[in-house]
Amino acid sequence: MSQLLIIGGGITGLAAAWEAVQFPRVEVTLIDAQPRLGGKILGSEIAIADEQPLMIDEGADAFLARVPDAVQLCKELGLEGEFTHPAVGRAQVFLGGELRFLPTDTVLGVPLDFESLAASGLISAAAVERASSEVDVDWPAPTGDVSIGEFLTERYGRELVEHVVAPLIGGINAGNVDRLSLQAVTPQLFAAARGGGSLTLALRKQQQQSPTDPTDPVFTALLGGTSVLVDALHDALEARGVQILTGSEAVSCSQSDQGKILTELSTGTISSDEVLICTPAAKAAHLLRSISPNTARQLEQISYSSVALLTFVFNKESIPGELLASGFLIPRTAQLLMTAASVGSTKWAHWDDGKHVVLRVSAGHSGDLRGAELTDEELILGLQADLQTTLGITDPAVATRVSRWPDGFAQYEVGHLQLIESIEQSLNKDCPQILLAGSSYRGLGIPACIEQGRSAAAKLVDS
Repeated sequence: MSQLLIIGGGITGLAAAWEAVQFPRVEVTLIDAQPRLGGKILGSEIAIADEQPLMIDEGADAFLARVPDAVQLCKELGLEGEFTHPAVGRAQVFLGGELRFLPTDTVLGVPLDFESLAASGLISAAAVERASSEVDVDWPAPTGDVSIGEFLTERYGRELVEHVVAPLIGGINAGNVDRLSLQAVTPQLFAAARGGGSLTLALRKQQQQSPTDPTDPVFTALLGGTSVLVDALHDALEARGVQILTGSEAVSCSQSDQGKILTELSTGTISSDEVLICTPAAKAAHLLRSISPNTARQLEQISYSSVALLTFVFNKESIPGELLASGFLIPRTAQLLMTAASVGSTKWAHWDDGKHVVLRVSAGHSGDLRGAELTDEELILGLQADLQTTLGITDPAVATRVSRWPDGFAQYEVGHLQLIESIEQSLNKDCPQILLAGSSYRGLGIPACIEQGRSAAAKLVDS
């Protein structure tokens, strides 16, 4: 019987445990320092005076539908009946004192149709002309990794980057596109650019050859909230004999004379044949400092940004005008505390009780520590002021909630994938029975974390 210890009970660790129990003769233990499982997947009720409370996600409210890993895992757990899709899909950008729709014909902000870009009003006529000239140049293929901002500014001009690309990609990653890696953060753009020539023309060709129906929904959510997936995994793992230890913090890993991995916990020591570490890189570095010092030093090079996500519930009559988009993005040039807002009750039909508008508003990114440093009251006041600026809301919210995610977003800076390859080689040299997986390494989103967890678990137990 092989013994596998999984450290970290977020979606990566849970998916890894689910994969491991598909193999015979594997004994799985899953530990997490927190009293609950799920990591950044969390939902809770928001109380509204004299009304039914609303169950609203505090972290991710959906996952990519066109990347199969999360959808497939939900199906394996019998959750298809929970699937729902956005009622409204288009987003806006707050620019020049008004909200303007993002053009539909883009890939991560890179334009495929320049008439649509011009009609959006997001960049000037001169900037549209500058961007449209990209298709006339025989661009060389990138010879290595480069920042998203540098790469796209050279091809399309700075205005497109600041008004369209940066709010979108920078917002998703809580990062600075002038530091974020083209290869790691936007692999679709990197792949299209590798052949040389126009990126727009390559993306058009890529889109034409894609088997995906462009009318299919981009995102899938669960009616009971994303935490339904966590609960289903918890129940399924317990039913299959997985030992789950919450409130048990891993302290360090070492190796016994017999080749076993000894993991010291706050509650004792566990001996196992293999260990899969599904924690943030900083925690993984601490665990590996004795058994693989070089790996630990490299893990410490990965930086993070902290984000606060505030949920505001307003009476419908407090909202001037109609909210037509699923949400809106804020360019850094706007100099607001807010980085983005999701109109949850427009986006998700099951969040609309007919009486209230639910807004989820983000603050904080790399270079802006206010999301972490301001008090709850200061965040609420500051973001309500931004909602007045962007949406004209002057009435106070009937309910608010502050959710904080300190060091919640790993920053995939230029050279990130090369760093991860070096980390993996170093760890394999020192202790091949230990692997790493999670949002610090090869993808931030739920599907990417699920894929990493399952692949790593399969590699360990099938070796």
